[in-house]
Amino acid sequence: MDRNSKTWVSKGVTIAKQDIVDENITSANLVDFLFTISKDDITYSMIMTMFGEFNGKNLANPYDLLEVPAGKWSYFTDKERTKHKSNKSKFTTTIGIFLYNIFLRDFGFSRLFGGYFQDTITSKVAGDVEKTLSYALLEDKIDVEDLKQWENTIQWLMPFETVLTPSHTEKLLTCTKAINKEKEKLLKKYAKELDAGDAAVAEKIEQELIEFAKEYMGDDPSFDTFKAGTMGSIGNNFKNMFIMRGAVKNPDPNAKQQYNVVTGNYLDGVPANEYTTIAGGAAAGAYSRGKKTEFGGYVEKLFDAAYQHLSIDPPGSDCKTQRYITVDLTNKNIGDYMYSFVIKSNGNLERIDSETKDKYIGKTVKLRFASMCESKTGFCNKCVGDLPYLLDNKEIGLIMSQIPDRLKVASLKGFHDSTVTTTTFDPMRAFFQK
Repeated sequence: MDRNSKTWVSKGVTIAKQDIVDENITSANLVDFLFTISKDDITYSMIMTMFGEFNGKNLANPYDLLEVPAGKWSYFTDKERTKHKSNKSKFTTTIGIFLYNIFLRDFGFSRLFGGYFQDTITSKVAGDVEKTLSYALLEDKIDVEDLKQWENTIQWLMPFETVLTPSHTEKLLTCTKAINKEKEKLLKKYAKELDAGDAAVAEKIEQELIEFAKEYMGDDPSFDTFKAGTMGSIGNNFKNMFIMRGAVKNPDPNAKQQYNVVTGNYLDGVPANEYTTIAGGAAAGAYSRGKKTEFGGYVEKLFDAAYQHLSIDPPGSDCKTQRYITVDLTNKNIGDYMYSFVIKSNGNLERIDSETKDKYIGKTVKLRFASMCESKTGFCNKCVGDLPYLLDNKEIGLIMSQIPDRLKVASLKGFHDSTVTTTTFDPMRAFFQK
């Protein structure tokens, strides 16, 4: 373990509600203090008292392990304590995740996740949480005000990013010394290919160095941010800053060599002979972003003009079509089909929602679909699904512009990640031939 973590256990200290004063939190009463608090007790001063570093020392770390004895945790809010159900056996978590669960509990969201939420908060997990809350709002399981306060709380915590997950450590700031030794070996080995601007070889070198960096950084706290993908990614931000910029597309369309390879990184500084390549890549990115934004906005207007006449039929309408699409539902694509209707084996329809989606993941299903609708007056409820009705959006033609908008946003995001990646595929498989 590179990090200096510890396991906290209860000392059996009795703390009265009125005695909760941040300045009085000590290593002796910290655990028992945590078992008494609500979300309103989590303040700036409390976070700084617990996790802030003063004179080179801090009381605790968010990644420290916390042992929760039996009977010390309930995911019910104060309003629901008449059904009080505490944990029957002890369990181990981290202090950071425990505080996260206090927020979930006191907003009344714990029940949406089946109790105590034990997952490490990565970019993907945070996105899944937001998606679950969105479904709950659509299905009237939570109200708008609670969701607003939750979002405000998440934003409120953002200034403490450097306190809760340190973004710099000595090991991170000096890691290029170790990485560069490995990089020099690979640059020498593939010198000919790199001089020729071979993007695939550049990517191969990057991946080998990324794996080396992961092993070298180990459990260093500063690497958590990159591993979680919350404020940067290993394959883009970490690579560019600490490993190498990699292949850069030549902005000149008539150039004989499409790519040049930058072997320097931003921490050590880009070598003078590679600066022109870096500058050319930046210019190409800005130009590409501008042109794609221009084209994307134009196509959005075309979609608005072409589809503005489309609307949905009244709630409960059903054109009774026998047509459908067949879809393999997975964890990755289930969100695209939420609130659509599955045709069951007996011919009845069942809506995919937060209560039913798990039983369809991993299965091939028949779905009613808007493009198959046979209604003469619009799109019927069963073909278009319930989502437009939940959103109170009758004129669904006007949301068709989301298609080009997503493509436009994807190109804008690409401006911040200019990593060149290569893919190998079988042409026969691409054209459905085995």
